[in-house]
Amino acid sequence: MHEIEVPVPMGLSPFAVGTFDEMGSWSRAAFPHRHVFYEILYVSAGSGTHTVDFRSSPIRPDTMYFIAPGQVHHWTYEVPMQGTLVLFTEEFLLWQEEPPFFHGLSERAELRLSGSEAERMSRLLGLMCEEYRGRGAGFASMLQSYLQILLVTSGRLLEAGNGGGHATRSSVLARSFTRLVAKHVIDVRSVRAYAERLGVTSGHLAETVKEATGRSPGEVIRDALTLEAKRLLVQSDLSVAQIARALAFDDASYFGRFFKRESGVTPGDFRREIREKYHPDRT
Repeated sequence: MHEIEVPVPMGLSPFAVGTFDEMGSWSRAAFPHRHVFYEILYVSAGSGTHTVDFRSSPIRPDTMYFIAPGQVHHWTYEVPMQGTLVLFTEEFLLWQEEPPFFHGLSERAELRLSGSEAERMSRLLGLMCEEYRGRGAGFASMLQSYLQILLVTSGRLLEAGNGGGHATRSSVLARSFTRLVAKHVIDVRSVRAYAERLGVTSGHLAETVKEATGRSPGEVIRDALTLEAKRLLVQSDLSVAQIARALAFDDASYFGRFFKRESGVTPGDFRREIREKYHPDRT
């Protein structure tokens, strides 16, 4: 599994911004890989497919893509992409907490822009590129401020695309649940336990999550656990038995049955299919 490190400009926590051509061939990587940083991409031209955590969608011009640390993704091209990338770690942000909006953005994975929105984003990214290349006095503070504007603007556009207005209590609760599951699914798999952490009843959580996501809390938990398994199968050389233990399954056979029920293939077949497609040297 490929893991990409962002370059560290002098005097900055990890941060980089530039065009696809400036960033180099890895920015258009056609093999599954994961980052140790956040990535925002604005695609101005190109076509093909973008796959994030094994879910694919078409590449479209005037679209922004959001990748969080640990997510597995790759590109398949018909026409090579043009546009701008922003790479950063949360330490670079002005906030001391996890970047606002980014969970919602990375869950959405992409954001289609209108003509005026695309022009606005293109101008902002152009200013970021100029500041990054120029390295003038106070450039780190300028880049942090630009990044804050980029994230908040993207979050507003996402909310507007979901009907506008402020997020409802139900949507906030559902999002909090999915974040908790993503963080704790290896150790916590009880809907009741998550409900207690969120200060609601299991019934209320089930109703809210179903309304917001179309899935039951149990399905969200199983999907998150399956995703963790897929990531380990792709990004590590651990045996299926070792992965079962890492994911706190009592035995490998039960893990195998769970994985096949949720994904339609055995763990071994899934790993083999991915490697035959993208890493034939490791089959």
